[in-house]
Amino acid sequence: MTRRELLLLVINRKIEFIPSWTMGFFNVETARKLLGEKNVPDDIEPEAAYKFGPTSLENREKNIRYAEILDNFAIGVGKGGNFSFGHGGPGEFRERLIEKGEDYIITEHETGIKKRVNSNPYFYYYFDYPLMDLDCLDCLILPDAGDPGRYEGIQDDVEFYKSRGFFTYANLNGFFSAMHYFFYPYDKLFEDMLLNRKGVISLANLIGNFNLEVAENLLKCGVDCITFCEDLGSGQGLLFNPKLYEEIFWPWHKKLADLCHSYNAFLHMHSHGNIMKIFPKIVEAGIDMINPLDPYEGMDLRLLKREYGRKIVLVGGMHKFFFSWSKEEMERYFISTINSMRGNSAYIWMDNGGIPEDIAINGFQFYLDISKEYRYSEL
Repeated sequence: MTRRELLLLVINRKIEFIPSWTMGFFNVETARKLLGEKNVPDDIEPEAAYKFGPTSLENREKNIRYAEILDNFAIGVGKGGNFSFGHGGPGEFRERLIEKGEDYIITEHETGIKKRVNSNPYFYYYFDYPLMDLDCLDCLILPDAGDPGRYEGIQDDVEFYKSRGFFTYANLNGFFSAMHYFFYPYDKLFEDMLLNRKGVISLANLIGNFNLEVAENLLKCGVDCITFCEDLGSGQGLLFNPKLYEEIFWPWHKKLADLCHSYNAFLHMHSHGNIMKIFPKIVEAGIDMINPLDPYEGMDLRLLKREYGRKIVLVGGMHKFFFSWSKEEMERYFISTINSMRGNSAYIWMDNGGIPEDIAINGFQFYLDISKEYRYSEL
């Protein structure tokens, strides 16, 4: 039985097994250190031109090795689509390199926003937002979601990875997250949720229509799943009133879920933070999978299993500081979490936000070993 077949059986609650899905790594250098350069695709980092189209034959094989080492059951399609959950590939606004220094790079996304990433010490920030006033939406020009060049060769990627036994997914912009990542300053967005609700809804509609058209083109390529990052909460709770979620973002989540289901595909959402207050609405929208469910942020995995384990696939459950613990603490937590999620639910193990850069190689290998040992004990 292939990994894809196993994962589909789990999602459809036909078998008792816990698959694995790694969210990503802190950065490319961390992945190369832990996995070896020959096992990490080289189409991740931005280049001078926007990158679209399928993964090269060489990088397809690297993605296979990447997934096999991590014991991943899913592979993302398109250039750069298999490194970070919800980011990369033709479904997200792409970025290109416009300046490179000794310890920094500056990139520009398709929407016009720019990002500076410093490496020593590491930090990044956005600037040159294409919007500084939501009353100027008529001036906003989005990329052409229907451009065939955006999806050229993606079906080949899908068919290749399926033939090698992997579940396939394509990343999509979030709806809330796309607003502040690609268009509008974070602080002004929150102000306008209260002071200019009509403008925020209009921006959500622009992004939503773009996302749905992109998603349908990707679904036509045959992907098993659409993934997107939203990050609606913090450790203290939702970033905004639940009624705002229901009014502005929930309708788009439901439309996207309905679209995926019309193609017999799945929808997988990422959101950090304590989002317990809107969890019933997330389930009602028809979202099939959700991560990372970090207990440090107040997400009670056992409660979620009792209440929603038959309605949505729970993904994650790793503690924020898991990789800073001793091997004994890691193993104890891992066994406890896995055992608590067995029975009467569908569950996938996932890290909470990417493998950190300060983990030692032997510690990382220990993590992989215990993960495989205890998960596969069910088979």
